[in-house]
Amino acid sequence: MADISLELIGRRLDAIQTELREFKFGVDVDRRDAASWRTNLIIEVAAKLATFELHIDNRLVQMDERLADVDGRLAEMGGRLAEMGGRLAEVGGRLAEIGERLAEMDGRLARMEAMLQQILNK
Repeated sequence: MADISLELIGRRLDAIQTELREFKFGVDVDRRDAASWRTNLIIEVAAKLATFELHIDNRLVQMDERLADVDGRLAEMGGRLAEMGGRLAEVGGRLAEIGERLAEMDGRLARMEAMLQQILNK
């Protein structure tokens, strides 16, 4: 009877070893699959990040172009404002001349009134 139970125990141990080998094989397959999935996930995330970075770079280029356009317009407007300031200075000079001439005319009119008053009083 002792031989039967040792034989039974041996077969049972062989069965357990077989199950353990199959389990180990399954674990190895799962580990390789997990590594593959991890690699695929890393690749996918990297691709998404690269696409996002390219999108952001394109937006930044567009913004730079728009800012350059705005800077050009502002420079043009600054030139126009400087030109208008020059014209306003000219107009101010002309108005000052007109004011001086009006003051001269006022003085002449005052002298003419005084002369007319003297003529009328004589």
